[in-house]
Amino acid sequence: MRIVTAIAALLVLAPTATPSPTVYFEPEVVTVEEGQIFEMGIRIDAGTDTLTCFLVEFMFDSDVIELVDAIEGSLFSESGHATMFDWDPQSPGLHQCNDITLGFDYYVMCPGELVHLEFNALEMGETPISLTAVDLRDIRRERIQPFNTEGATVTVEPETGVGDDLFLRSELVCYPNPFDHSTTLELRAPGGAGPVDAVFHDASGRVVARTSFTLSDTGVGLVPWSGTALDGSRLPVGVYYVTASGSFGTARDRVTLMK
Repeated sequence: MRIVTAIAALLVLAPTATPSPTVYFEPEVVTVEEGQIFEMGIRIDAGTDTLTCFLVEFMFDSDVIELVDAIEGSLFSESGHATMFDWDPQSPGLHQCNDITLGFDYYVMCPGELVHLEFNALEMGETPISLTAVDLRDIRRERIQPFNTEGATVTVEPETGVGDDLFLRSELVCYPNPFDHSTTLELRAPGGAGPVDAVFHDASGRVVARTSFTLSDTGVGLVPWSGTALDGSRLPVGVYYVTASGSFGTARDRVTLMK
């Protein structure tokens, strides 16, 4: 009886296992042609709930691919909080990105995208992309440990032509820009017809407007926007960041609303 009681007490006092978050690339495997622009994301899963800031450093073979752009991922950009994102190239094949919520009580809820990356395929070959350093901080700004990381692999093949797609990469353009009464979002993307969602953020990263439209069979989509907010009111003068998302991936632009 005493042994059973002792075992029960140990079970009650034993600490609950804490899940370890995983920081990973999506997609994990990419195959592209020489000269193509392609996109990847660095994401975190639900192994932790709150996140206030992070740093990720990653490495790849710069003879095979090059990093064209790194922007704040949707986890922080769509949080509604003011954030500060920084991309710091250490060398052509080594890059560091970090992000932070401005305000001690502000945090984001995982899972989600930390960083959105745009690469150019330079020449034939294969390269791993590995996370060489990761720093995650919770709601108390304390380091989250342990954590797991998963890399990715990119294979660049010889160029074979455009194929069935009219466009090799997605491109979003707003015109006129700046505008006062109305602007048109024009999206050109590979893959043809499909629904598209467009989200507008202000300078602080807060979502202020949304719209949707459809890509034609030729991969072109148009939609007007008159500077109206989610509630139908007129947004104030300023710069707004647009992200269009669909089966093709994402495309981004920024537009200036004038009085």
